[in-house]
Amino acid sequence: MEADGPRPRLAELLGALSLVTDLATGYPPETAVRACLLASRMAADAGLGLQDRSRVYYTTLLRYVGCTASSHEAAVYLGGQDIEVNRRMSLVDRARPVEALPIFLSLAGDGAAGLGRIRAAGRVLAAGPRLGSQINRSHCEVAARMAERVGLDAQVRAALYGVAERWDGKGDPQHLAGHDIPLPTRYAVLAHVAVEGCLTLGAAQTRALVRRLSGRDLDPVLASAFDAAADPLLAEMWEPDVWERMLDAEPAPAMITGATGVDDVARVFADVADLKSPMLQGHSTAVAALAETAAGLLGMSADDQTMLRRAGLLHDIGRTGVPAAVWAKAGRLSIAEWEQVRLHGHHCERILLRCAGLAPLAAVAGRHHERLDGSGYHRGLTAGGLDRASRVLAAADVYAALVQARPYRPAHEPVAAAGQLEAMVSDGALDGDAAAAVSEAAGQRRARSRQPRPGGLTEREVEVLRLLARGANKTQIARDLFISRATVHTHVAHIYAKTHVSSRAAVALFAMEHDLLG
Repeated sequence: MEADGPRPRLAELLGALSLVTDLATGYPPETAVRACLLASRMAADAGLGLQDRSRVYYTTLLRYVGCTASSHEAAVYLGGQDIEVNRRMSLVDRARPVEALPIFLSLAGDGAAGLGRIRAAGRVLAAGPRLGSQINRSHCEVAARMAERVGLDAQVRAALYGVAERWDGKGDPQHLAGHDIPLPTRYAVLAHVAVEGCLTLGAAQTRALVRRLSGRDLDPVLASAFDAAADPLLAEMWEPDVWERMLDAEPAPAMITGATGVDDVARVFADVADLKSPMLQGHSTAVAALAETAAGLLGMSADDQTMLRRAGLLHDIGRTGVPAAVWAKAGRLSIAEWEQVRLHGHHCERILLRCAGLAPLAAVAGRHHERLDGSGYHRGLTAGGLDRASRVLAAADVYAALVQARPYRPAHEPVAAAGQLEAMVSDGALDGDAAAAVSEAAGQRRARSRQPRPGGLTEREVEVLRLLARGANKTQIARDLFISRATVHTHVAHIYAKTHVSSRAAVALFAMEHDLLG
């Protein structure tokens, strides 16, 4: 993992990213990998050229890369059950209210009782089809932007922007129909329906589902081709070496990451995780910066500094497997909720170990909640099991979390956060040298000279953008900034125009990409 070492294959890195989206959609590991393999086989059997097959491959692998974009909306309308929304909506005819609405209503107000649940259901009914369209648009805009950031071409970006479109024209966000929908999109959607259907319904019912969705969600020609070859196609999906088969299925020549490729992909991982909740936005990049700088202050090698930067970006990818409701909870977690939280470091470690290019980061990234006195998780390691890098990352994670607000407390001022680190050192939880270096790294951050804002945003628009990204509505923004709601509406329109997006999640991603959330 040296900065100037061998560059890994992009397919391997994005395969690991697909394991993150499997977590976020509530499906077992390698669900997206299996779908990618199925779509690739169908594209090859259809005689598509290598370039088209490559686009099918990457579109299918990343079909759900925007899936955390709507976690905030799930928290507002659907009891924070974003994972359940993703999983259950994948196998219904989303254009038919009789199929989609009961899912939304069953999740509305989850955890509430009586009047609270009735009110939540009322909010869903009032939002109506707009809620589904809002979720779809968020997924699509974020997915297309993520594809651009990892170096995939315009056709793949367009295909990912279209993953919520339907053959019958009743999809989002552009209401494309038939052959106007990019070909890689049509393969990706079919492959995911097939694999996810097998996991949930079994092979026979999946074939029936594909027939039912043919001409609605699905391209009827591709649906027919799948039905004709379903048995051998599905049999290959359950071979034990599906990961290697997926890598072997990438059309030649294999795509190799650029000079900054691992960092670029790791930053995408970070933003996928941090989009899980408005309160988490920018957390992973802050941890990465603190850990890298602290390592330099401690005299650690350049390779160790690079490793800590990347581990900081990747340390929270396991968060995607925990429902948004847990991260948004202001009160005490239940035992079951706490167990979900405790496992997010384990999920991070296991995902990174699957990818040779990221495996050297797994141990450090997965130990970010361990403590010297054994009070951490998920393994409860003590000082003897924690190397210097792990101690630095743990301290950086604590500091970055303290200076961000959480549902159960306001943000700490930097001085108070440094004091909290000192207290944890005194209690035997954190390493003193690591904590001091992290505090010094944070304290060395000088106010930047005023630079032009990206996209030509004004300072006031940046203030509005920060609140918008974190889920505030126009009335709340007007109250917080002491301006009229009409003025807020104008600023929001300008923000969408200047950032070339139209959803809250995509605005949040823009803000994280350009470090506008400080």
